[in-house]
Amino acid sequence: MTSIAFLGAGMMGAAMIRNYLKAGHRVTVYNRTPAKVVPLVDLGARVAATPAEAASGAEVVISSLTNDAASRECWAGAHGVLSADLEPGTIAVEASTVSLPWVAELDRLVREKKMRFVDAPVAGRPDVAEAGKLRVFAGGAIEDIDALRPVLAAVSAGVTRFGPVGSGITFKLIYNVMGAVQVAATAEAMFACEAVGIDLRAAAEAFSAGATGSPHVVRHARYMAENKHENPVQFSGRMRIKDVGYGIDLIEDRGAQSVLGHATIAVFQQMVDQGVGDRNDSELIDALRSSSRSRRERR
Repeated sequence: MTSIAFLGAGMMGAAMIRNYLKAGHRVTVYNRTPAKVVPLVDLGARVAATPAEAASGAEVVISSLTNDAASRECWAGAHGVLSADLEPGTIAVEASTVSLPWVAELDRLVREKKMRFVDAPVAGRPDVAEAGKLRVFAGGAIEDIDALRPVLAAVSAGVTRFGPVGSGITFKLIYNVMGAVQVAATAEAMFACEAVGIDLRAAAEAFSAGATGSPHVVRHARYMAENKHENPVQFSGRMRIKDVGYGIDLIEDRGAQSVLGHATIAVFQQMVDQGVGDRNDSELIDALRSSSRSRRERR
């Protein structure tokens, strides 16, 4: 049994917390919106008023947050984890999809407190998190990641170490760019089929069964064909743009190219421009339809 402080109780975080509790770990939760924590209390979680309070006495501190700003506030803010009096050797784990520069800075701040740090972003949507089958992409010292494996086993189907601190988030950002490209391509292909008169259910079946049938294509083509999208929202268009933006910065900073990354942002930006950026990424096809109508009306 491990004492865990968990920062963030959104859909992903809450699913992970439930699995930690099921596995018998002691979990103290901080979330900016306290109401979201109430169901977790019924399962045995303790609630903290601040990240610092949550981290007090914890052996492992894990965050699952939206972006750099939210992560920075919870770790390094006035009442952040790093303002607490923590035991040397406490393991800090950043499980959020954030930028590489922030991970590097957080590693430095954590080590100044004599703590250990692992970047361990996860792959999988909330349903995968609920099943405890996330994939963990870890960066950090071998001994630190090995110490975490019994904890991460409660939420994951496996942990891959990519190298030192920063390598986990590096891979995750490239991974998310590739995934977003697939979703954008699926929306464009499905809308193209519709535009030329091909039945979308038949298209979704054929795309899924053929060489194009990645899990992203299978899931999103079906939602687009049936016009039935996830509720509550699992992964929004705006979050796709955030992740791809972090990924492009990393990729281009290292001298590689991300032509498709830039194109993918341009495609998803249509959702934001139409005021539906917080809807499911599978609803991108509706934004493409709207953009097409606008172009026809301007002719």
